Amino acid sequence: MNWEDRPEVQKGNIGEKLVDEYLLRKGIVPYRPIVSQAHPFDRLCASADKKRIYVAEVKTKPRREFYPDTGIDWHHFNDYVFIAMQHSMDVFIYFVDEILKSIYGGELISSLAQTRQVKHQGRVLTYPLKQGKIIYFPLVAMECVAELSDEVCEELAALRRTKYEPKQPWLL
Repeated sequence: MNWEDRPEVQKGNIGEKLVDEYLLRKGIVPYRPIVSQAHPFDRLCASADKKRIYVAEVKTKPRREFYPDTGIDWHHFNDYVFIAMQHSMDVFIYFVDEILKSIYGGELISSLAQTRQVKHQGRVLTYPLKQGKIIYFPLVAMECVAELSDEVCEELAALRRTKYEPKQPWLL
């Protein structure tokens, strides 16, 4: 199977397109890699007035089902932290979530990577939370930047590799 034919790649392409549209509406110019293979990050973004440049990474995936969070691969997290520190550049992570029907995210160093505690189901969770090869960030740290249409959410859900459906609205 060709790389571009993989459902997770198709889903990611939809998410990147949605984030590009959002950025353009906000006067941000997103530059994307011209290669169809692994690349260091999804977008290099610049404000139209050329006064701000930052990296944007797009993750097209729903939040976790039983926790108030979402996450990224640990090794990608370390790559993005290195980019941010080495180049003194903000790295913004956008999550395109068909379950919550929105695009949300935050700046990695100044927001997502900051230690915070979240009460959930009688427990206190300390974030960022590393479990296995994933590092999780709480949804309360995220800024909602756009809502998704039902049609887009259905298209993304059709490409989902798991059968995750929200069963308990109190988890959202």
